[in-house]
Amino acid sequence: MAVINLIAQEQQLKRTTERKVRLLGMGWLLVATLVVLAWGGLLLYAGALTQQQAQIEEQMVKLRPTLQQLQQTQAELRTLQPLVETLRNAHKDTRRWQQLFHHLSQHTPEGCFLTGVELGKRTDPKQPMEITLKGIAQTQQLVGELMLRLNQHPELERIRLDYSQERALGEQLSAVEFQISALIKGTAQATPSKEGQSGTQ
Repeated sequence: MAVINLIAQEQQLKRTTERKVRLLGMGWLLVATLVVLAWGGLLLYAGALTQQQAQIEEQMVKLRPTLQQLQQTQAELRTLQPLVETLRNAHKDTRRWQQLFHHLSQHTPEGCFLTGVELGKRTDPKQPMEITLKGIAQTQQLVGELMLRLNQHPELERIRLDYSQERALGEQLSAVEFQISALIKGTAQATPSKEGQSGTQ
């Protein structure tokens, strides 16, 4: 009679089942460990972020007076801007007049004498300023030479002779009295553009 050994098969099946249970338990243990590690990492990261946020807030508290002072300084600069612009324009105009009078002192012909200078004559602010030179010259040719030299100045334009007439200085002496006018470039007042006007309305 044949004997079937079921005990060996049951033991083999039991060992296989135990091995699977152990592997499954180790897998769950590994997953649980990974979850704990990930959770711990997240907690550490959140703690670091909280610490950084606290440091940033502390720095903001320290910088707040500096920011307030900066805003106050910017406000003062805005209020001073018109004065600065006025000073710049005054400096520019001073240099212009200095160069103009230097040119006159260097390029007025010998025998020609300036007796008066008038600045700022104009009827329309949109037009450039006018300079008027009055003087006496020994001859008419010297008046013409002065006009030619005035034409060489880069900031003068439309130079014209208003009048020149001979004038007796004595019984035998005479001279030419003259008046020359010219426009000064860059002195016309800028008019606001139409776009700027429509934008402010």
